[in-house]
Amino acid sequence: MLRYLVVINLLFTAAAEAKVYQLKELIALTKTHPEIKIEQFEIDKAQTFFARIDGETRPRLSILGGFGPNKSSQGNAVTSSRSANVDTITYLANVDLKIPIFMFNRQSDLTRAAEGNLKVKELDVERKEAELVKKVKEYYYGFQYASSLNDFAGSTLKDLDDVLAGMKGKKNGSEEMTKLELFRSLAQVKKFEIEKGLAQSILGFKYITQDADPKVEQDWIEYSQRQLPTLEALNAQLATTNVDLRKASIGIDAKQAWLTSEKKAQLPIFGIFSSFNYLNTAKATKQASKFAYDPYNRSDFSVGVGFTWDIDFGIKSSNVSNARIELETVRAQQDFAQKNLPIKIEKIYLDLMEAQKKATELEKSYKTSKKLLNNIASGVALGITPAKDIIESYTMKATIYQQYVEAIYNYEMRLSDLSYEMGKELDPALI
Repeated sequence: MLRYLVVINLLFTAAAEAKVYQLKELIALTKTHPEIKIEQFEIDKAQTFFARIDGETRPRLSILGGFGPNKSSQGNAVTSSRSANVDTITYLANVDLKIPIFMFNRQSDLTRAAEGNLKVKELDVERKEAELVKKVKEYYYGFQYASSLNDFAGSTLKDLDDVLAGMKGKKNGSEEMTKLELFRSLAQVKKFEIEKGLAQSILGFKYITQDADPKVEQDWIEYSQRQLPTLEALNAQLATTNVDLRKASIGIDAKQAWLTSEKKAQLPIFGIFSSFNYLNTAKATKQASKFAYDPYNRSDFSVGVGFTWDIDFGIKSSNVSNARIELETVRAQQDFAQKNLPIKIEKIYLDLMEAQKKATELEKSYKTSKKLLNNIASGVALGITPAKDIIESYTMKATIYQQYVEAIYNYEMRLSDLSYEMGKELDPALI
């Protein structure tokens, strides 16, 4: 007995600890979702480009040092002899310093390109967040939609059971009961389909929350009409809120700066250049004359002003061509978005208005169908109304209710689509 009490207590404890989520809480979770964290790595990668710019435009120092076995050599600039055995060590060092002074302002172009690229990556994260918010709304309202249909199906089955129970024992009722029983069976099959959709919505919540047993605060869908800007007002805001248009605007400037920097990469770099060479072999005779070349012992230092110019046959011109293509691609994307986004916004807006009108009208029709069904159900129970009438009435009520909650769901989804495409939340309750 104690064991069963412990199990029951654990079940109640688990139920009590189950997290109940509101829509705003689910939306807030998207900012820390694993998909967002993965997308943010692209921002980290974009930030590393600034270090690369520093590496290309700041002084460069190349140092070579080492030592190794060698054969000693005796003699002078005219005659010499070399040992047959390895009997000495050679020490060597080479230091080259390049200090760029003038690069035709290429550093500024590269920095501008890197800053633009970073902003584009940040907008990609913003777009990914918007996609997840859209999914959250789809799961949330889909759950409410399926829950409402499931509740309706359950109450319909109960009503049919009550009618069938009232018809038992009545004269000439067997055929009518058979028709109602068949209708009830079809209603039960429909409920099975709804329950599957409900379970799929729960899977969506698990994906967003990363919670093993998420709960939702409200398990029915209800119609709530929002005050929205006009279509003209939405189109006027589009250029400053839509992520694609913002990315294109920033991207064009960044790609233009990148193209300019690639062109300047074909030009020479002016600066200060210094070099130090050192070589010493202990058992090799140093040449006394400064005019005699000494391959074993020497120390040279030089510094001066000049330029380096890497001239290749196609690599840099290929980089310029590639940068130009990337620029033209972004310009084409911007042109396409500017022409077609208003069309897309208008289509979503029209769908939203249609769903709004349907929900308003079907709400009235559903109330009327409930009254009609109640009257017919009473007649069937009294045996004065044939079963086909209640079947037709239930079918009508179910059809109207399904269309009603579907219109509400479509209204919420089109509002979600509109917020996504606009690049900002339009639902006053979620702002």
